[in-house]
Amino acid sequence: MLDTSLRTDAAGPSGSRPLNYVRFLRNPARYLLDRVAPLAAEGLTPVSGRNGALLVARGQDAVKAFFTDEGAFERADGGIFSLPAGHSWSGMFDTVLTANGQDHRRRRKLIAPAFHGSLADGWARVFEDTFRASRFADADAGTFDLVAECRRIARANMLVCLLGLRPTPGNLRLAADITDLLNSMFNPSVILFRSYRTWTPYGRWARRVESAYRRLTALVEHRRQEPPQRDALSVLCHTVDEEGGTLTTQEIAAELHGLFAAGYETTASAMAWSALTAMSRPDLVPDGLDAVVKETQRMLPPVALSLPRRARREVRLGGSGPAPAGAVVFVSPLLEHRDPEVYADPHRFRPERWKDLRPLPYAFLPFGIGRRRCPGAGFADLQVRTTLRLLFERSGWQLRDTHIGFRTESGVILLPDRPLPVRRGRGRTLERITGPLAAVWQPVG
Repeated sequence: MLDTSLRTDAAGPSGSRPLNYVRFLRNPARYLLDRVAPLAAEGLTPVSGRNGALLVARGQDAVKAFFTDEGAFERADGGIFSLPAGHSWSGMFDTVLTANGQDHRRRRKLIAPAFHGSLADGWARVFEDTFRASRFADADAGTFDLVAECRRIARANMLVCLLGLRPTPGNLRLAADITDLLNSMFNPSVILFRSYRTWTPYGRWARRVESAYRRLTALVEHRRQEPPQRDALSVLCHTVDEEGGTLTTQEIAAELHGLFAAGYETTASAMAWSALTAMSRPDLVPDGLDAVVKETQRMLPPVALSLPRRARREVRLGGSGPAPAGAVVFVSPLLEHRDPEVYADPHRFRPERWKDLRPLPYAFLPFGIGRRRCPGAGFADLQVRTTLRLLFERSGWQLRDTHIGFRTESGVILLPDRPLPVRRGRGRTLERITGPLAAVWQPVG
């Protein structure tokens, strides 16, 4: 996966390389903020020392090159997203998000109709119905976990809008099985010991991939026989490009898996952080809801780091040493969104900055950017804003535990590190937030 023999002139965090890589894999977001952020903010920064195996591209020029220069960067094949070859389900991680070159352009063109803006009114109605069935809308719900409820909402919305299935218990289990594949892949016993034998953790995980694939392909074949509907699966099954090309059943299954894997936790994360932020600053809601969402996504982007790409040749970005051919490179929105050259007082939560701020395209990327932007970004953003609008039509929200930290799930997704119990009250003031993320909402020293 990583060629640790590679070297670069750029300097990264000091210390033992194996130990640094373990620390990075255990909690990438914490490692980036604590060990990488203090180093040079332009060009390339190794994850450890001067090792060229794993590098962070930093600064707008480097970020632009990472996302747009297909001659320099390609999918990191042979890495954690590669499945055993020769099976019908071997391409379950081959999606528009990981594809290269012409295949990426073809897939993106065929997927685009599934997320066309003309579908937004239908999505909004689904989001409203889901909210009305949630604990947020139940006056007698008592105390419940904000994060778990945001996950339930996101999963139900995706089930209806992407697969065209009602959120019954059986269908919700299918959605959970699909979304859990990516997260469980990052279990060290799976990711580090990739033996396909049936008794190994990786072998058992691969068979779960196969099971999800078979259920998805059966659903695709069934939907192909039905008249076109407005859910994403139906649109994908019936879309034909100008050359007469279509997505195969295998490709649609992979794209559905990719949309769930990329969209479920990221949407739940963005929803939970924005709801939490708005609860801590009720004075900004509802007139400042747009600014609250943007500022939350700036400081706590749902995706802490991008999917990795591999340098096809030696690449020099900015003034730092080059990335050697074969290096695995990624971008971190968590770092880019705290660039003081773009965002004044970057470590302060200041929604008012968005009244006049228009950051350049490669400085604000909560869902990626350009051709590498998540195809469902608009779908996710509308979920967050619709849910928050309805949430704050019901006043008096209280957070019962205000000690807040974060963890990284599925290797890249930023989530609260513990359940966040909330309840509705009658105008009581939210307690002061403490813990690792206190500075996000309160003035810093």
